[in-house]
Amino acid sequence: MATNTFYFFDGDPEDEAAWQAFVAAHSESVGMSERATSSSATIKTFYELFLILVIMVALVGTVLWQKDTTQIAALENQVQTLEEELAHLALAQETAAASASLTSQRSPLVHNVVNTDYLRFVVEPTQIAIVNEIAAQLDTAYGQLSADLALPVDPLGEKVNVLLLGDSTDDTNFYADLGVIVINVASCAEPFACDAQSVSQEIYNNLYGQLARRLLDKALMTRQIRPEWGVVVTHLYAYVEQAHSVPSAATLPAYKLEQREYAQLLSVSALLLHRGPGDWMYPDYASIHAVADTFVEYAMVTYGLASIPPLLDAMSHYPEWDAVVTTVYGIPVEQLEQEWHAYLAQQYPAELPYVHSDE
Repeated sequence: MATNTFYFFDGDPEDEAAWQAFVAAHSESVGMSERATSSSATIKTFYELFLILVIMVALVGTVLWQKDTTQIAALENQVQTLEEELAHLALAQETAAASASLTSQRSPLVHNVVNTDYLRFVVEPTQIAIVNEIAAQLDTAYGQLSADLALPVDPLGEKVNVLLLGDSTDDTNFYADLGVIVINVASCAEPFACDAQSVSQEIYNNLYGQLARRLLDKALMTRQIRPEWGVVVTHLYAYVEQAHSVPSAATLPAYKLEQREYAQLLSVSALLLHRGPGDWMYPDYASIHAVADTFVEYAMVTYGLASIPPLLDAMSHYPEWDAVVTTVYGIPVEQLEQEWHAYLAQQYPAELPYVHSDE
């Protein structure tokens, strides 16, 4: 915008020449001022354009830098992923090589398979005679115990795998984790020298015990036993594992005989297991195990293994002996105590009065 400038003429107004000189002088000054103003505006415009250009270049550079940074990060991630894959591949190759080496160095463990209705025996050729001797009897016992425990067993379903090894192997734990029963024939045969009959019987007893424990595990999986009956369940396991032979005074160790003599002085109904170990009325350790052990033996011998399912059901609901005995056996607890003591006195007659000691 133009600027209004005023000049004062102090000469003679009638002097035409002086007036024209004054006008000419000041007209040239105004022109120079206008030219200076126009030049300044032009420089300002160029400066603004330069700033705009610099800003645009900076924006473009920022966008390109961010794009490059993203691409670099993506490439770094790809490189890291490839490094991890190569490391895993190398480890897998080393593992496969070690496994192949171990397999090539190891001789085959088994060669023969013997199937029964419920069992599958995998044995070395040298042990096939033992399996042929015990397989049928063991299969029948397994099926009978399954029926006694009211467990559904399908002969066409999955069989129990039994592996007989001539000697120990590092893979025993591996097979056990897969649910395979592993029997080391050498360890079973060691106490009996070369008595083949005794070795076969020992292997049979070992297998029966493991199979019985598995079946009782299944029976307990569907029930929640009250904690006060834990000691009874413990002795129930011990009895079932040895159920292939009836206990007698001739076969029991000395401490078991003393336990049975002591149990004849105790009362089932007075054994208040539901009181809890912290209660002053809770029985002592010796009394608990004497009653539980001998009660289980008496009940199994008298009522059979088929009485186990109702016994487990009752121990899932009732905390006291009276309710359990009445529910399972249909008789008062006093009558069961009399029959229990009579059984113990007949099977394990006490030669001398037994005196219990806490020491």
